Amino acid sequence: MQRVTVPWSMWYGDTFEMDFPDGWEITVAEMRGGPDIEEAGIRQAFAQPIGAPRLRELAQGRRDAAILVDDLTRPTPSYRILPHILEELAAAGMDEDRVRIVCAVAAHRPMTRDDMIKKLGLDVVERMNVSNHNAQDNLEFYGHSSQGIPIWVNRDFARSDVKIAAGMITPRGSFFGGGSKLLLPGACGRQTIFANHSFCDPGVFREHIEEVGRMVGLEYIANPLLNSEGGVMAMVVGHPQQAYEHGVEIAKSLYATEMPEGMDVVIANAWPKDTEGTQIAMALVPVRGTSRQVVHEGGSWVVTAGCPEGLGYHSVMGPGTLFRMAGKRSGTGGTVRQAKELDFIFSPGLNRYDVQAQFGSRADIGARLQFCKTWDALIEALVAKHGPNARVCVLPCGSMQYASD
Repeated sequence: MQRVTVPWSMWYGDTFEMDFPDGWEITVAEMRGGPDIEEAGIRQAFAQPIGAPRLRELAQGRRDAAILVDDLTRPTPSYRILPHILEELAAAGMDEDRVRIVCAVAAHRPMTRDDMIKKLGLDVVERMNVSNHNAQDNLEFYGHSSQGIPIWVNRDFARSDVKIAAGMITPRGSFFGGGSKLLLPGACGRQTIFANHSFCDPGVFREHIEEVGRMVGLEYIANPLLNSEGGVMAMVVGHPQQAYEHGVEIAKSLYATEMPEGMDVVIANAWPKDTEGTQIAMALVPVRGTSRQVVHEGGSWVVTAGCPEGLGYHSVMGPGTLFRMAGKRSGTGGTVRQAKELDFIFSPGLNRYDVQAQFGSRADIGARLQFCKTWDALIEALVAKHGPNARVCVLPCGSMQYASD
C-alpha cells in the first residue's frame, strides 16, 4: 500500500491516512505555501498597515470599537490575531470595556462557548464582550445598494465607532474571500444574504461586497493567509479594499497549486473547511479554477471530508431552503447543485441522508454520486471503476488551494 497523510477535521486536530493500491500512480498536488511568520511577523503587519494609518492612530479619541470574527466553518486563527488588535486599541486609549467582538456567523448556527474558546482563546472569552450575530434580528437598515439589495447589518456592529473585520484571505473560485466579505454575508441579515446570493450580478459580486463595506463604514481589516499546517504564512492589515487587494496578490502566489492533467481520479480534501458538510464542495475550488482538464472524460471526482460536526446548518443555502430548491446561482462560484461535478463523497461524519440533503436526492443526481462512509469502501469502488493502474491526484487542502494555470 501507498500512504498519503492529509490534514483532517479542522478545529478537532486530526490527520487522516489515505492508503492506496501499490499499482496506482499517486500525485500529491501541494500548494506553494510558506513558513509561519510567527508573532513578530504579525506584529510587523500591524506596524505597517496598507492604505491606512496604524490602528492606534485611527482609533485615537474614538468612542468604541467592534471586531468581526468568523466561526468554526473557517480556519482563521483569531486567537493569534485578536491580541494584536486589542493592543493597538489599548495604545489608542480604548480599554476593553469599549470593545465588542461579534461572531460573524452569517446564516450559520450560533457559536457555543466551546466554539468561542477554540476560535478566540479562553482568556478573551472569559474577560470580553463576545456575542453571536443574529441574522433574524438586532439589525440596522442602511437602505438599498446599487444592485437593489436591501442592506441589513448587525446593530451592535453598525452602531460602533470603529469597525474592524478580522477574517482571512482564501480562494473562493471566481474571487478571493477576506476583507469586507466578513461583513457581507457574515454580519448581515438573512434577507440581505439571500438577496445578495440570489440576485447580485455575478460579474460584480466582489465589487458589491466592497460597496456594502463602504456603506456601513468598515474601516479596517486584519487578514492572515494560512499554510497547510494552519500557520500564518502572510498577513495584511489596513484599509478594507487596499489591504485586501494586496493580500490577494500574495495569495495567488502562496496558495498556488500546479494542477495535473488527464488523471483518472482527483481526490479533493475539504480541509480546512471540513468541519461540517455544508461547506465541503469548496474542496473543488482549485479544480474549477484551472484551464487544464484535470480529470479525463470518464474519470472520477472525489471529495473527502472529516465533518466532525455532521452536516451542519445554513439558514439561507442549506437543505430545504428556497435558495436551494430554486437552484439559484451563487456569486461565490458554481451553483448550489454541485453534485453533478462529483462522483464520490467520503466522510465518516456524514450519512447518506446528509449527502442527499446537501447535494440533492438520487432522483436529482441519478446514480452517479456515490457516498462512502469508510475509506475501504471508497477504494473498492474506485478500483472497480478504474482498475489496478489508476492515475490519482490528491489535493490535501482543496478548499484553500488556488490553481496556478
